[in-house]
Amino acid sequence: MSTNKKLVKAAAIAAAAGIFATVFALRLPADSTETSGLSRALPVRTATVKIENGYHARRTFTGRAVPGRVSSMAFELGGTVSEIKVDLGSHVKAGDVLAELDTARLKAQRAQLMAEKDEVAASLDLAERTLKRAQETFQNGHTSAQRLDEAEANAISLRARAKRLEAGIAALDVDVAKSEMRAPFDGVITARLVDEGVVVGAGARLLELSEDSRMEAHIGMPPEYALAVEDGAKVELRGGRRQQIDGATVRAVVPTIEGQTRTMMVTFDLPEAQASRGELITAVVNDWQETTGTWLPIRALSSDVRGLWRVYKVEDGGDGPHVRFENVQVLYTDTNRVFVSGTISDGDLIIADGVERLAPGQRVTVLADNPAPRG
Repeated sequence: MSTNKKLVKAAAIAAAAGIFATVFALRLPADSTETSGLSRALPVRTATVKIENGYHARRTFTGRAVPGRVSSMAFELGGTVSEIKVDLGSHVKAGDVLAELDTARLKAQRAQLMAEKDEVAASLDLAERTLKRAQETFQNGHTSAQRLDEAEANAISLRARAKRLEAGIAALDVDVAKSEMRAPFDGVITARLVDEGVVVGAGARLLELSEDSRMEAHIGMPPEYALAVEDGAKVELRGGRRQQIDGATVRAVVPTIEGQTRTMMVTFDLPEAQASRGELITAVVNDWQETTGTWLPIRALSSDVRGLWRVYKVEDGGDGPHVRFENVQVLYTDTNRVFVSGTISDGDLIIADGVERLAPGQRVTVLADNPAPRG
């Protein structure tokens, strides 16, 4: 009984295997037919070539915002600092007193000269009255010419001495005035280097005053871009927080090439309150490059074995569209697109993506066409 069951089971398995083999044999030609012909053509998306006469090359350069004017404040005279009226961050107006020197010695010298002036004035008054009497008596024949000459010489000498004393007093007044440090323009104190009681020499730096109403951007650029900016190339400025700075204008292009960086300094006038001192300023220059080429998606490019770049162009064939490669030269790259020149023509269909799946002669099915990116 057990043996019969085994035989029945074996027969059933053999029959099922035969049926499966028959079905597989019948379906195999159909599957082969379905995988042949047009089904092997890869679906691709294309971009239509639009030949252009040039492109705007966007180049980015970085510099810093600096005040329009920065003055290192110092006294022309040496002396003891008696008072400093400002501190870091103080906003001042033109003419405000920033610091003072001790003027006690200068005032004492002035008092001495004033006393000498009074003494000379008294002597000069006497000398002029004496000269007048000598002139009268000389006319009457009662005084010699020698006596008249002596009186005239004495009066002239005293007049000269009086003028010298007046000049000395005026010079002391200038020194007293220069003992007060005054702001030459509106600004903010950005450095304070000494305190009261310090003895400083002439020209020693005490304070730094930075103009806060006018800022400039100083940006180094290669000579070709600096000259393009000077000739009117479009420039866009952005601050350290990437905000766009509106209203900036080109101030000057310094016609000197720096030895280390090989750049020329371009200065811009910045609108008020648009940037802080030392802030990074980025300049984006749109420089027009006149040349023949087209914009393509960067994913349309693949490297060639000869060190060049290639793109795949769709061509019509007897069995449907297929691809061939064309060599191109990359002239400029901008984010996800490139400007290229080569053997492609206006209106060509270029594979826009997925080129790693392709080979020359590959049959393709063209999906919806996408226009090539424009400059």
